[in-house]
Amino acid sequence: MIKQLVTGTLGSLPILAALFLTPCYAQQAPRPVPSGPWYEDDAVFIRIVQRTPEQLNAFYQGREFNQAAIDQILDTCFVTPIIHNKRFDVLWLELDNWQFSRGAQQIPRIERDYWPAKWEQSGLSQAHRSTFGWTLMPEVRDLRLDESVGGSVVIPRQSRPFTLTMNFHSGADKQGPLKTIVFKDLECIIDKP
Repeated sequence: MIKQLVTGTLGSLPILAALFLTPCYAQQAPRPVPSGPWYEDDAVFIRIVQRTPEQLNAFYQGREFNQAAIDQILDTCFVTPIIHNKRFDVLWLELDNWQFSRGAQQIPRIERDYWPAKWEQSGLSQAHRSTFGWTLMPEVRDLRLDESVGGSVVIPRQSRPFTLTMNFHSGADKQGPLKTIVFKDLECIIDKP
């Protein structure tokens, strides 16, 4: 009886080895190269997504926003970073530490308190206002290991390229090294004729 148990166990070792050891040496598929601007190092992956006015119009029409509200949205420029923290250290997203600029000229960020008056003018319902709020990047967020966040940051529509400088504090107490990432030559995307 003992001999059968040992033989049965030993006979299943190749199967167990194939199940548990294969991932150790299997090569992972490389990450596909994203479209649009992106940055990656050992700590973070950031991708910038920008939508054309036509895409924004379709998105908000699909959520039954009225055209007056959509027109308010289309008067601005949406820059949508997607950020992934790849390290054990906490990465702090704080929009007040980001800067939009063109040369020495600062481009102000359109903050959340800009929108209520626009929504009143356009007669946008509270439910739609909440939906819009969910599409925006959080003002402050801590990113832990393997966490991601994305959302739109809004600036006035620009006719020329601009720079986005992202500053992230690190560490649970924000006392770790400051991480700065710069995206140059970003543009407010327009519809192609």
